[in-house]
Amino acid sequence: MVVFDRVSLGRSDCGRAGAPISFSIAPGSFHFLTGPPGSGKTAVLEVIGVARQPAGGRVDVLGRDLASLSRAERPLLRRRIGMVFDEPRLIDDLTAFDNVALAARAAGRKAAAYRDHVAELLTWIGLGARMASLPGGLSAAEQRRLAIARAVINSPNLLIADEPTGRLEGTARFGVLRLLADLNRAGTTVLIATRDSVLAEGSGAAVIRLADGAAA
Repeated sequence: MVVFDRVSLGRSDCGRAGAPISFSIAPGSFHFLTGPPGSGKTAVLEVIGVARQPAGGRVDVLGRDLASLSRAERPLLRRRIGMVFDEPRLIDDLTAFDNVALAARAAGRKAAAYRDHVAELLTWIGLGARMASLPGGLSAAEQRRLAIARAVINSPNLLIADEPTGRLEGTARFGVLRLLADLNRAGTTVLIATRDSVLAEGSGAAVIRLADGAAA
């Protein structure tokens, strides 16, 4: 699903160039990506999400060598990858339903093909009664769930999430994690970047650790 072969990210968030990174992620697996600030977690997700070019090395995503992609092929590959950012990035004046539906429309789907799917997905993640709510009326945990629904409405092969439990506390953190685990059991490959090593280590999932840019 994802292969990093001696990939250099260039300068990390803390201003230092890290060691080359190598790791692989099998289809259908669930991985955490951990490391201290500046270790390159977000940069790794950006490379996988075809939003950033590595400084060196080879990256394969969904069976494609990213360096060989044409400009026209890059957005087509992105559509097969669901992305959850460190901030929900919801559209404030659209309802929960329309925030998710917008992602379906952007992928070229007709309303008749996605309307029931959006409603079913929102019900499944526990927002069935909040479909008409604006993001400002949702809790932080509900906003995270909505962002995840938007990321998976088009049935991506791979879901990458940057600090999806950030700024959440207690049961809300584990509720979001359970939702991601449910998506994984349904067949989606999941990669979560987090500083929360306790959460990652306690999950039982595979963990890729970054330190000064190197993966262990």
